[in-house]
Amino acid sequence: MGTNQEAIRHGEQRRMALSVAEAAAEAGVARDKVYEAIREGQLVARKWGRRTLITYEALHRFINGLPPLQLPPTE
Repeated sequence: MGTNQEAIRHGEQRRMALSVAEAAAEAGVARDKVYEAIREGQLVARKWGRRTLITYEALHRFINGLPPLQLPPTE
């Protein structure tokens, strides 16, 4: 995914942030896992009134920071 400025340049509209439910859907995990990552300080979230918002950049940073999957070699 490109930046918001790139999306605007190409005539696309993209919001700057996601709700917890939207971030969970985007990442393919349950909302509880998103809240867990926020509580543990692994995922940066912002508060605007009662809403919890997660920027696309914060979600990408979190996912890219996860350890890579390493499977044992097959014999």
